[in-house]
Amino acid sequence: MTKLVFLGTGGGRFSTIYQIRATGGLYLMDGVNMHIDPGPSAAHQMHCVDLDPAKTDAVLVSHCHPDHYTDAEVMIEGMSRGGLKKRGTLLASRSVLEGSQLHGPAISNYHRSLLDRIEMASPGGSTEIDGVKVRFTSTRHSDPTGVGFSIETRDGLVSYVSDTELDERVAREQEGSRLLILPLTRPWGARIPNHLCTEDALEFVKAVKPEMAILTHFGAKLIHAGAEKQASMIEKGTGVRTVAAHDLMSVQLGKVIRIHRSGS
Repeated sequence: MTKLVFLGTGGGRFSTIYQIRATGGLYLMDGVNMHIDPGPSAAHQMHCVDLDPAKTDAVLVSHCHPDHYTDAEVMIEGMSRGGLKKRGTLLASRSVLEGSQLHGPAISNYHRSLLDRIEMASPGGSTEIDGVKVRFTSTRHSDPTGVGFSIETRDGLVSYVSDTELDERVAREQEGSRLLILPLTRPWGARIPNHLCTEDALEFVKAVKPEMAILTHFGAKLIHAGAEKQASMIEKGTGVRTVAAHDLMSVQLGKVIRIHRSGS
């Protein structure tokens, strides 16, 4: 059974600076353990739910903004057993690995040397990690090299969209998703460039039609407006079950999708 743990559900500058919500990313377990976008507080959040960084097999970083990459080097040290064993896979955008315009690079040569495999993630590409296929999808964001990750788990397609504006191509690339994980940064009526607000997320979910949508990456304004309220608007407008994630919430994919608020 595939399991996910939301190690943090905050995103954007002020949620990150003040840790209104944690920003530790998403951990996926499906015979292989993947840590997606380990931002600030990732290591602490793993400790809170007894997840062992030494058992992580891959770190995936969607783009080079600090709420998505800050703890990546710490997680690489965990995968490599403190640097004692050359081990683990890093899948990351061009900005994270090489730098692009004002962004990155974010991973030191030392931490690269600890890894068994490094692969650049570019939209339209794909790879496998221990038999689990990961597709790299498009984004429309201020880091132009950013990607999303669609993971073909044994229990269906899990799509992590990463930061993006509403874009027909981005939505189309998530078709077939059983579980759609959307970064919702701003509430209804408060759109900003490079991110989704609630009305954009509604259109995104309507286009993809997943079995369930889970919202995360909440900005400060959205948290104050009420994440559950925004999820209810989307569910009402799409007919798709929509959940506002909580820090340390876990999700189990089987015949049905089960949510556990405690993170257990």
